[in-house]
Amino acid sequence: MISELCIVLTTCPTKKQAEKIAAELVNLKLAACVQISQPITSVYHWDDEVVTDAEIQLTIKTLKSKLDLAHKLALSLHPYDVPQWIVLDNVSSSDTYLDWIKSSLK
Repeated sequence: MISELCIVLTTCPTKKQAEKIAAELVNLKLAACVQISQPITSVYHWDDEVVTDAEIQLTIKTLKSKLDLAHKLALSLHPYDVPQWIVLDNVSSSDTYLDWIKSSLK
């Protein structure tokens, strides 16, 4: 069975920026729910250096049909040059949870 549900992972440098992106996604019905984590530590290469930063992770619950618009919105609000946008699209859920997601995004 192909699921309509997908989860998107992204990060922001501050909780305030994460909350702004989350609120816009939910207000515009591009995401049914966005969970904002406590600071995580990310280690990555940037400009030929290994960088360690504290970031806030967002877990975005949406439908595949909303992905393109959600991505455009997140990019327009995001402070990073290359924001993380990882889509997990082979996601299963209970029927009742999927029904809630669908009703939230109408």
